[in-house]
Amino acid sequence: MAGTALALLALGASVGAALASDGETLDRIRSRGVVACGVRSGVGGISFTDSQGHLDGFLVDVCRAYAAATLGNAQAIRVIRLPDKPQEFEPVERHDVDVALTTTTWTFSREVSFDVEFLLPLLYDGQGFAMLTDGTPPPLDRLGPQTVCVKAFTTTVRNLQDHIRQADRPWTVRTFKTFDEALQAFLAHECGLITTDRMVLLTSLSGYRKAGMGIYIFPDVISREPLTPYVARDDRQWYDIARWVLHAMILAEAKGVTAADVQAGRLPDDPELDRMLGHGGGVSKALGLPEDWAVQVLAQVGNYGEIFDRNLAKPYGMERGLNRPWSQGGLLHAPPFR
Repeated sequence: MAGTALALLALGASVGAALASDGETLDRIRSRGVVACGVRSGVGGISFTDSQGHLDGFLVDVCRAYAAATLGNAQAIRVIRLPDKPQEFEPVERHDVDVALTTTTWTFSREVSFDVEFLLPLLYDGQGFAMLTDGTPPPLDRLGPQTVCVKAFTTTVRNLQDHIRQADRPWTVRTFKTFDEALQAFLAHECGLITTDRMVLLTSLSGYRKAGMGIYIFPDVISREPLTPYVARDDRQWYDIARWVLHAMILAEAKGVTAADVQAGRLPDDPELDRMLGHGGGVSKALGLPEDWAVQVLAQVGNYGEIFDRNLAKPYGMERGLNRPWSQGGLLHAPPFR
């Protein structure tokens, strides 16, 4: 995508600016002319490089939404590849990136151990399992002894260990440094099962399944995985901006307002939407953003459902599940814009 640069972040990068104060992150974004988003690429539908070398995916679109809100240009982004956990949090703490957009689960230990602030769950997921098989295997709780491939140093391996102990599963855990290594071992039949977030299983295994490989993804999940962006803890203004951009996309979908509607000025008579879209409500002043910031987000990037559909539902057949608006029985809920 034009205007997108992919920068590799070395583990030994020098320490960035000192702790920010309110407003410094937005000033830095405007000064450099791009929003710096930290991602981990290589996850289909989430953040990946396509065959033309363009970076795309659900979380990359969220980065574009931040650029639209702050700079009026959704293409004004710089995407920085983050290291694996636990080093993933350091670039955010150092202000090398403005916001981390990864498939990172919001947990108690991460919130209290790192100098970062989690925003709100953007994707609700759960840890699932896949098996190589030509048919439908027995239910997960009736499987016999298995070796399970899993990436080390994550909540995923701890969830697996807890599940094995609590459910008394006759399973053996085999850990790998990266998920790709675990996946290759699984495809080579070195493990009977592979486990990670169910969304990652669906996207990562999609190509193999389409090619005719017998892979069964169990419907079961063994954990709650609220995948949540996060920012440095020391700039309240940027924290508020980062949250309310997400709320705006969620509320727009719940109200049935699409990118095409905003572009055409085809909007319902709705006082809350009027306030969000900058029509006399003055709600943007405290954020330090132009009154039309939500207009720019929706017109250039779209609402939450549009982002989900084009990146996850259409290419992978992924169901919305819990990632539906509260008005449709899901967990996505925006506080009132007033």
